Amino acid sequence: MVKILLVEDDKSFGYVLSEYMKLKNYQVIWKETVSQAIEALSNTQFNMAVLDINLKQASGFEVAQMIRSEVPNLPFVFLTARDLKIDQLKGYQFGAEEYITKPIDEEVLIAKIEAILSRNSSKTSEEKELIYKDVMLDVEKRELNSNGITHNLTQRENLLMRYLILKPRELVSRKLILQNLWDSEDEFSRNSMDVYISRLRKLLSKSNVVIRNVHGKGFILE
Repeated sequence: MVKILLVEDDKSFGYVLSEYMKLKNYQVIWKETVSQAIEALSNTQFNMAVLDINLKQASGFEVAQMIRSEVPNLPFVFLTARDLKIDQLKGYQFGAEEYITKPIDEEVLIAKIEAILSRNSSKTSEEKELIYKDVMLDVEKRELNSNGITHNLTQRENLLMRYLILKPRELVSRKLILQNLWDSEDEFSRNSMDVYISRLRKLLSKSNVVIRNVHGKGFILE
């Protein structure tokens, strides 16, 4: 059974959301504080996490940093009442797979969780290690080795790098990436994708591989 860590300090909302996810056959571990969440992470292997950004003890961004330190491959989504673009982009910079604003449609949240889990499980064994020049992507472990330096990737970083490394020296269209990884082509999704591309470029900066932008069309790994 899929195990989900829910970090939410609003007792009413946390209870309703955890019970709804349980009805969808997810095993939910609900924690109200950061310290409880970190303890749960050290004792339980989760498939993903759902984090409220506006926690009393610490921000969800701080929790995300802890997650990336303790369990770098764990995918997570942010929940927040703030609908500001700068916060949304910051959320993706911290490695979130999704950024969902309140009031939350529980059915939409479940659909996004299922999409994330599906993307994660769709990787084939033949694609476990993808190599181009001095760059190697371990799809299963979500590790990018760039010129001998290994970097842990988020799920979306991993999938984005996979798209590029499977077609070296070929144009991978922005539309294809947006449709498959973001399920949307709106301005916010485009900006989010550009943030992820920038992060991958930094990770590749010490290698002989670059991601070239073809304005308005897409990207080429070369």
